[in-house]
Amino acid sequence: MRKVAVFFGGKSCENEISVLTGIFALHLLDREKYTPVPVYIHTDGSMYSSPKMRDIKIFREGKFASFERVFFEGGTLYSISENKKKIKAKSRIDVALNCCHGGLGEGGGVSAMMEWNEIPLASPDLTASGVFMDKSLTKLVMRALNVPVVDYIRVNESDYEKRGPFLLKSIAGRLKYPVIVKPAHLGSSIGISVAENEEEAKRAIESGFELDDRVIIEKYLPEKKDVNCAAYAMNGEIYVSEPETAFENGVYSFEEKYVKRKEDGLLQNGAKGGGRVALSGDLREKIRSYTKTVYKRMNLCGVVRMDFLVSGEKAYLCEVNTVPGSLAYYLFCERVSDGRTFFGDLLEEALRTKKSEKKLVTTGILQTARQRTK
Repeated sequence: MRKVAVFFGGKSCENEISVLTGIFALHLLDREKYTPVPVYIHTDGSMYSSPKMRDIKIFREGKFASFERVFFEGGTLYSISENKKKIKAKSRIDVALNCCHGGLGEGGGVSAMMEWNEIPLASPDLTASGVFMDKSLTKLVMRALNVPVVDYIRVNESDYEKRGPFLLKSIAGRLKYPVIVKPAHLGSSIGISVAENEEEAKRAIESGFELDDRVIIEKYLPEKKDVNCAAYAMNGEIYVSEPETAFENGVYSFEEKYVKRKEDGLLQNGAKGGGRVALSGDLREKIRSYTKTVYKRMNLCGVVRMDFLVSGEKAYLCEVNTVPGSLAYYLFCERVSDGRTFFGDLLEEALRTKKSEKKLVTTGILQTARQRTK
């Protein structure tokens, strides 16, 4: 059976949400085809592994004493003893599944580590992961692809310190109030707020800089819907889900997305509850077309969820999630049990794609130089 490294956790504000997705994947993988190898990334960046990680109680109670500290080298997972004097090879990894939300886990860290170790990964590569972790870079890419985005202003903390008053004065003229203010690199609506005037904008921007060094200020869309659409590739074909509503009106904050839904019994295995959106045929096709365009043009792989803001008959791409909650299985599967086949398809596609990669060619320039010096 193939050994599958399942990454979750990470140095991220979404560490706990990632634990839900990771444990969900560990339980759902087909045990007749795959042997899951859990790899938990702590908030300090250390990696751990243990068969007990399939139990959510371990994480709720913070009982990490039985976890082994691990690292990767040459495609093999190794464990390190507590005194760091003994290293033991645990398992050769065949393929990996990334369940880290936010931070370096989603932003390219896991992608880079797997590429370095030549382990196929069922997630986008380093470049795409890094770009889409930054909301301001995402908007630049979307404009290059002619995919609509909401009007915005990007501001770096260093620039704000120099020209803050000028920026605050320009918001009303360029965007008009109210506006949405949010950190550029944090996912799941962390740090998002609405500003109705200049005083509130100043407070929101400065609060955003407590979390990130870059802030996005967007035009607020009244009576909008938050709509999700996802895509994945299989055997050369790109499959796009039906658009599904996630939230209507107001601000889709972290509390709305996870805390309230969990309290209302809508959060199942880390997935967000939702439903089909009443969209016109043209708008539905636009959203699916934008999703497919971004997936294809950015050479994405694995399952990627794209979040849109829908206002009237217009759709604006808001965010691209290269590691979506519960790996967006709910956008393609009618039942939770169907996710077993879906996750298997993602892993097999990663293995198939890895086999088709070109071989590394070296220049031999150092060897030539050495021969000339003899």
